[in-house]
Amino acid sequence: MIIVLLIITFVFDTFLSLKNYKNRNAIIPKAVEDVYDEEEYKKWLKYNMENFRLAIISSTLNFIIIIALLSFNVFHKILTSAEEFTENIHLQAMIIIGSYFIIDYILGIFFSAYRLFSIETRYGFNKTTIQTFITDKIKALILIIGLGGGLILGLSNLFHNVGKMFYIYALSSTMIIILFLNLFYVKLFVPLFNKLKPLESGELKDKIVEFAKSVGYEVNKISVINASKRSTKLNAFFSGLGKFKHVVLYDTLIDKMTNEQIVSVLAHEIGHAKGHHTLKNLGFMVINLAIFLLILLLCVNSALLSQAFGFKSSNFGFGMLIFFFILLPLNIIIEIISNPISRKFEYEADYFAGKNYAKQSLIEALKILAKENFSNLTPHPLFVAIKYSHPPIDYRIRAINKI
Repeated sequence: MIIVLLIITFVFDTFLSLKNYKNRNAIIPKAVEDVYDEEEYKKWLKYNMENFRLAIISSTLNFIIIIALLSFNVFHKILTSAEEFTENIHLQAMIIIGSYFIIDYILGIFFSAYRLFSIETRYGFNKTTIQTFITDKIKALILIIGLGGGLILGLSNLFHNVGKMFYIYALSSTMIIILFLNLFYVKLFVPLFNKLKPLESGELKDKIVEFAKSVGYEVNKISVINASKRSTKLNAFFSGLGKFKHVVLYDTLIDKMTNEQIVSVLAHEIGHAKGHHTLKNLGFMVINLAIFLLILLLCVNSALLSQAFGFKSSNFGFGMLIFFFILLPLNIIIEIISNPISRKFEYEADYFAGKNYAKQSLIEALKILAKENFSNLTPHPLFVAIKYSHPPIDYRIRAINKI
């Protein structure tokens, strides 16, 4: 059943990707026909084609590895070796789960390196040096081991020690972790990879503060991140809640946009805050978490599931791995439900920015973002419906023009 689910998921995702890829030659909508000139669009088509091929190769290889590991009962053999190494059931679970994630991590390094230093470099986006790439991967691995390993160890201890209260304790503790990450992401984790500096006093800062005050929104901190260290692509985001609210601008955004266009982007982000989208998303996340933990509990308690892959009885480490694999098909259902809500939030934030600041500046900013980030102007409607958390730029501009 698990293998059949994984096969169906792989076939469906590949089908969707192919539909989207084949739509690349569709007629460009009138609202965005000025984003690329003819030469730039030809360049985008080649860029799209190379990324598509790499994504298909990566997903296919990952799928083959998962099926092979499950079909040949490799995880049971890993458990046998782990039992010889240690009698600690928590460490045994860490070894089983870690064995797969080491393979996945190594493959990820290979594909991300190729994408970065081959595709992104040839199309002029990459600014990452080999030294920065290696340093980033080491830091990411330490975080994965520290946070991910700590979470697995904590859940294993709860599962084996608190009995029927596992679900309550696991849900409470993971909710606290998610809240902590939302509040302190910029302060604790972003500086591990990038430098943040306060936005200098001047016209841009004055315009941001002035607009925020005009709509009754307090901006506590505005920082500029040195995104140009790694890429030429543009972005901006808000992080945190309440007194921990933090505005972060990419330095590339400041370089490529006028002050009015930047403020319109931030007006969109303020629209998210005024619409309480962050809190609503946290609520959805808690609901998802509650469902995920229920499925996890079923996986780690199921002796039948473990026995189907060579284990004598239920095993927490293997049950958690099966849970991770089940998330692949489950994620499609979640996307079908959550992405339309996310797109609705984006429309609401665009409406707020267009209504309260300047809709023409927002349209100009969206076109610059699309051009500089090499956005797809003709995604397939089915792919958009399932996979897009943000509406395509054409949809957004048409909606903004109706304000």
